[in-house]
Amino acid sequence: MSIGDGREGKVRAGMVKGRLGGKLAGMSLPRQIVTIALWPLLEQVMSFICASTSLVLATGMGSNEHMTTQIASGIGITGYVLWLGFLMQGAVGMGATAIVSRMTGARRFSAANYTANQAAMLGLLAGLLSAILMYATADFLVTSVLQLSDFAREVALRYMHTGCWVAVFSGIVFAVNAALRGSGDTKTPFIIMVLVDGLNIVFSIILVYGCGLFVEGLALGLIGGMAVAAAVLLGILARRARRMKQTLQGKNPDEYAAEQGESYVPPLFLRLSSMRPDWREMYRILSIGLPQAMEVAGIWLIQIYVLRIISSLGDAAVGAHNIAIRIESLSFLPGFAIGMAGATLVGQYLGTGSARMALATVRKCVRYSVVFMGAMGVVFYLFPEFFGGIFAGNSRELLDAVVPVVQVFLIAEPFYAAMLIIKMCLRGAGYTRRVMLVSFGCMGFFRFLCLVIWNALWPESITLTGIWILITVDMAVEYLLLTHMLHGLKWTRKRV
Repeated sequence: MSIGDGREGKVRAGMVKGRLGGKLAGMSLPRQIVTIALWPLLEQVMSFICASTSLVLATGMGSNEHMTTQIASGIGITGYVLWLGFLMQGAVGMGATAIVSRMTGARRFSAANYTANQAAMLGLLAGLLSAILMYATADFLVTSVLQLSDFAREVALRYMHTGCWVAVFSGIVFAVNAALRGSGDTKTPFIIMVLVDGLNIVFSIILVYGCGLFVEGLALGLIGGMAVAAAVLLGILARRARRMKQTLQGKNPDEYAAEQGESYVPPLFLRLSSMRPDWREMYRILSIGLPQAMEVAGIWLIQIYVLRIISSLGDAAVGAHNIAIRIESLSFLPGFAIGMAGATLVGQYLGTGSARMALATVRKCVRYSVVFMGAMGVVFYLFPEFFGGIFAGNSRELLDAVVPVVQVFLIAEPFYAAMLIIKMCLRGAGYTRRVMLVSFGCMGFFRFLCLVIWNALWPESITLTGIWILITVDMAVEYLLLTHMLHGLKWTRKRV
């Protein structure tokens, strides 16, 4: 089935192939990318500040260097357990973005709004399942799979047994935000995530320093911020529903939009009748998102093995690994924002029937991201102690372990940038199964098989820096395979 026909909606009369509506109408492609990427970039900056604050608060609890190292190790582990719990939420979000963006490009606004409401309900269900999964598996993962000191293990478990319940609220927030971004509205998700992160910081500081709570204070701060944001988000959509009811005056969004001209795109809004579970539509969302969930699940299993090897190197290695990831995420900020813009534009251009513009979008987004993230790699290489010192607290052991890893980013960042953008754009087109196979194949070979052989034959030579070099090789090969896939253009004919 080719793009733009049948179920996906023929490009309607007055809608020119390759021309987008709404605020993107009449803009050049670079300006469209910047317009959509701006709010996600600011959102990522705020998320980085929030996550970094939590890590600084955590390492600041250590009364001596050894205790700081163990806390950094325990908190670092929790990110991987939370990653497991958010698999289903990620699947819902990816499916929602792909379908809503395609329907928006084809000017099928009623269908886009219906999908967004179904995604909200599916996100709630996924959140409940995620919370239960994380609570049930935390003890096994932290105690039996990973090799931590007693105190680091206690830190991880105390955080997870409280923090896992954030998934109940994040399921709704992530699903609705993904649908909004697919429609081209990136400002509202930015506002919501600023609320999440801002309240998280405020609540955490109050609970840790004001109430004297330990890592549970950080977990409760995360839950509080997400819960308030979920309520505000649903309130915004409900208010939009009241306004749209007055505006439409009995017409459906498609009819009203046709009267307003191609530059008009109605906002997504809450409709209770559309939230009644429709298992067929939910399956449609998950059929796109589940391959990504399977991909992330496989990646998670591989990463857990990598983390098991790292944990055998000691608490300092685990803590340094977590700090390195936090530093690398600073370069991830513009890359992820550009990738999100690319995924949205690719879906919308395919909805209008223009595979040419969809491909041009991917190429330009890759170029921008490589420049930004490559430049950050140079900065990291030149000033590794500055960035490592922000999170290492009073532990010289942590700082010494993280510096050589940060310098590896000079080589890793360009490959990571290109790989990230191509993956996000192909997923935005709904082409998730092939992306999953590439990720599985490369990561399974480099991060699992090669590391198994290395650990079996030369375990004494394994270092944290060596593992990161192996990860860099993996990303370079993934980039080459994804580039070949991109220019094959089969993804432009993917049915959603």
